[in-house]
Amino acid sequence: MFRNLLLILIIPFFAAAGITKGEIEFRSEKDFFNKSENVCFYLKNNSEEDIYLPSSAPWAVFEDKQFEKVVFSPVATQSIVKIKPHQSKKWCWEQKDFKNEQVPSGEYTIRLTVFKKGKRIFLTSMVKINNSMK
Repeated sequence: MFRNLLLILIIPFFAAAGITKGEIEFRSEKDFFNKSENVCFYLKNNSEEDIYLPSSAPWAVFEDKQFEKVVFSPVATQSIVKIKPHQSKKWCWEQKDFKNEQVPSGEYTIRLTVFKKGKRIFLTSMVKINNSMK
C-alpha cells in the first residue's frame, strides 16, 4: 500500500517536471556566492505560451531539499503576473533570514512557483554560500 501511495505522489511530480524541460528556465546567475553578495536568479519563458506567477515574488529559500525548513520568503503582492513567451523576470535574495540576519554558509534551495496550462509547477535552483572571509 505504501509503495502504491508513493507512486501516486511521485508520478505527478515527474510529469510536471517534464513539462518544463527546455520550455521554462529557472536558475541562479551563478552556483557559488560569497557572504553579503546578492543571490540573483531568473526565470525565462522559452515556450510559445504564457506562463503565470501567483504573486510578484513567488519564491522561497529553503535550507533543506525536502522543502520543510524555510529560511526566507519575500512579502509580495498577491496578484497574478503574466510572463509572455521569451520574456524573463529576475529576483535577488540578500542572504538574510526572516530575522534579517545573515544566513550561515551552506547549500540552499530556491523554489519558484509558476502556472502553465493551469498546472502548478515548482522549479528549483541550488546555490552555495560561503561566509568565511578569504
